[in-house]
Amino acid sequence: MSQLSNSSGTTLRRRPEARGFRVEQLLHEASDGRLRIPNFQRPLRWRSRNVIEFFDSIRRGFPVGNLLLSRDEAKAGVVQYGPVAIDSRQHASALWVVDGQQRITAIAATLLRSEVIPRGDYWSIWYDLENEEFRQLLKKEAAPAWIPLNVLCDSVKQLKWIRTWPHAVEREDLVNRALELGKSIREYEMPAYIVEGTGQDLLRLIFTRVNTGGVGMRESEIFEALYGSEGDRPIRSAVSRLCDLGFGQIDEDLFLRCLRVACGPSVRVASETPDKLPGDSIRRTESALRRAIASITMSAGIPHWKLLPYRLPLIFLTAFYDRFPEMNARVDRLVAKWIWRGALTGDHENVSDGRVDRLVRQMREAHSLSDTVASMLGGPGESFDIDQLANSPLGEIDQAISLNRASGKIFVLGLLAANPRQSCGVTQQTLWTIDAEDEDPTDSSLDPAKFYWSLTADGNRGSDTIVKVADMRRKDVMSADSETLRSFLLNGEAIEYLEQDLIEKFRTCRRQILSTWFEEFVADRVGDRVDLRPPIRAIIEVAGN
Repeated sequence: MSQLSNSSGTTLRRRPEARGFRVEQLLHEASDGRLRIPNFQRPLRWRSRNVIEFFDSIRRGFPVGNLLLSRDEAKAGVVQYGPVAIDSRQHASALWVVDGQQRITAIAATLLRSEVIPRGDYWSIWYDLENEEFRQLLKKEAAPAWIPLNVLCDSVKQLKWIRTWPHAVEREDLVNRALELGKSIREYEMPAYIVEGTGQDLLRLIFTRVNTGGVGMRESEIFEALYGSEGDRPIRSAVSRLCDLGFGQIDEDLFLRCLRVACGPSVRVASETPDKLPGDSIRRTESALRRAIASITMSAGIPHWKLLPYRLPLIFLTAFYDRFPEMNARVDRLVAKWIWRGALTGDHENVSDGRVDRLVRQMREAHSLSDTVASMLGGPGESFDIDQLANSPLGEIDQAISLNRASGKIFVLGLLAANPRQSCGVTQQTLWTIDAEDEDPTDSSLDPAKFYWSLTADGNRGSDTIVKVADMRRKDVMSADSETLRSFLLNGEAIEYLEQDLIEKFRTCRRQILSTWFEEFVADRVGDRVDLRPPIRAIIEVAGN
């Protein structure tokens, strides 16, 4: 932010000045252009309910929190408070809002607006004098006993409004109530701390500490506010570009964690002092994530980030492929083995900063790529008993599948690995999808109804479940040829039992098919031999052609 002076100091040269600002003083400072919002502030998050509760607290005399301001020079320009734009001149000693943007915006956007009848946005707040409550005016006309808050900004404007109010004569009680309301809002005093002599880095550190001390901004929003240009959302843009890989829209905070792991000296240092991150951190992270996602999807056969049993591989592999970006099919296959071993054994469940730091440090201290991969896999000769695995997919056969469990995700991935397809002769390129339009990027769960079916009426029990294929109905499965049934991990005997409604016999038959398949599936992914088969996506594309 060019308006803030540069300083290399790491502590404040003088203690913050503590003083109080009445609301009418804050309005005067805002109108004069001396009250400024820095570019690194968060996006506006308050809605009408928050604004109403804020003014109700002021009316009742409740505390509404301290303001944190920084005194520094400000250039001429337009200052925006919601719908209110103020053309401000240059000030040698402006007050920059470090903490309190939502409150300051609520005050200025509500009380300084010029409309006679404010309506239609979060700051179109009125006060119902009859029922003594704040209300938002959207499209309807205001009730006779409502007064708009923007006439309360000064006593003269309020008196003028009262003189034109039709009920001023016969409702003296409401007039008195309006006068008391205006006085209580204008004279309400908000405590504030004012810091001086703060350079850009120090002010950003104060801003970060203040906004991560509670439940305020998401980490990615803080990063973007501090390091993006005005109006820029670099992390959101990078996440959107990564969607072209078909891996789904990863969470923005997850992207930021990947960035800190790949580009920072350590997760903790990068979080506490983000100014130490290289200037090309977002570009590097996006590039490394592309390699990591390609390895996870093409080599490990995990087609969507929400089916990834644990997040550790995505985070660590961003740092791994940032250091080793060259394409190497054999390395990708070994990485896939590491992913599956950690998923099936539960070793990747621990995704703490300390664990990730240790993995990244070992990777960076290794002398070569081969040494790194060898340390990841833990050496040859390790054997795995499927019944002893923490996340054995066999445990899902006789219970309802849950994608909140790593084993549930592994079970579904095993069904996908059988390459479910339509009947012979039918071209099908996209066999199953997770509907991206319905996704909430912050939600780690998935709606099972979108991509798998139960062949019985008992829900999503593992033994009864098949992957849903686009445009293929249950009756198509029941009449499918043997090759198609095999792709769904079914056979003719199982279908006969279903047709005769012999559910327990069907489950016994299917249980045997699934047990045999998953024993081979697990051995292929965590056993001693390297999986040399083509990736699942490639198999699907060939089958579709």
